Amino acid sequence: MKVNASVFASLGALLILAAVVVTTCLFTVPEWEQAIITQFGEIQGEPITEAGLYFKLPWQNVERFDRRLLRWDGSQTTAITRDRRTINIDVTARWRISDARRFLETTRSISQADLRLNGIIEGAVRDEMAKFELFEVVRSSNRILDNSADGITLEVRDDEGNVITADDFATLGMSLPRLTVDASGRYAAGRPIVLENILAEARRRVEQVGLGIQIEDVMIKQLGYIREIEANVYAQMNAELNKIAAGFRSAGQERAEQRLGEMSRELAIIESSAIERAQRIRGQAEAEAIAIFADAFSRNPEFYDLVRSLEAFEKILGPNSQLIISTDSTLFNRLKR
Repeated sequence: MKVNASVFASLGALLILAAVVVTTCLFTVPEWEQAIITQFGEIQGEPITEAGLYFKLPWQNVERFDRRLLRWDGSQTTAITRDRRTINIDVTARWRISDARRFLETTRSISQADLRLNGIIEGAVRDEMAKFELFEVVRSSNRILDNSADGITLEVRDDEGNVITADDFATLGMSLPRLTVDASGRYAAGRPIVLENILAEARRRVEQVGLGIQIEDVMIKQLGYIREIEANVYAQMNAELNKIAAGFRSAGQERAEQRLGEMSRELAIIESSAIERAQRIRGQAEAEAIAIFADAFSRNPEFYDLVRSLEAFEKILGPNSQLIISTDSTLFNRLKR
């Protein structure tokens, strides 16, 4: 029994020692990480960049760093373009740790790396913005000036199918300069070129400082004018939209007046045709009436003469009229009959 107890005690000690060795000397590196072994603050060997199980001494430490892309988001930067326009620009960048040994020696942490990148990228942005004019920073191509087929056109269609477009009245942007193009057809300026230059300058500065990181890309999140310029831009846009609206109203008024003129001409033609037809019918009726009167007169001239005389008396004599006539007058002879 005493032998068995000593054996169990030895096995237990061995197991404890093995557990200590496993927990303090063995470590794993996953796919998305890289590691550096340090001993009393000194780097031991090269960085471990492959995933797997590794061994270290108990008094050594393991510094781990992410191998994936990391995002940098700086604060809004105020820059001045070559044509002296002040703009507010907000950029973001993606970067990774390319040299874990140098990164540990110079930066040691992600937060410290972000602080170092603040000055590097923002400085590169300000320097590159000063090399381009505002339209070269904002636009990416000349497509908006070429009236491409996939552009958006504001238009109004009237009742007759005629199209009135905003291009007939718009003047804003008609004098915009074009982005320069080299002999091969590649743009020499524009937002993509500006971003390429910012990325190249930021990489140069990072390499010069030796941070052990690689900037993958730089992107503009937002670009805006300062308040003074922004108010002027909005006022200009508002005036241009009012001009376009006035143009649409004027064109509509012109079409309405043209339509009213056509309707007036059609109405005059209809009225003249109706008057002509009415006069023709009236003439035909009067001719028929004269023919009837002539026929009646020819059948009994004396009766017709009597009727005409009575009609004349009705017009001449009123209700309280007094008439003095001689016996040899025609009127007396009519009454005598």
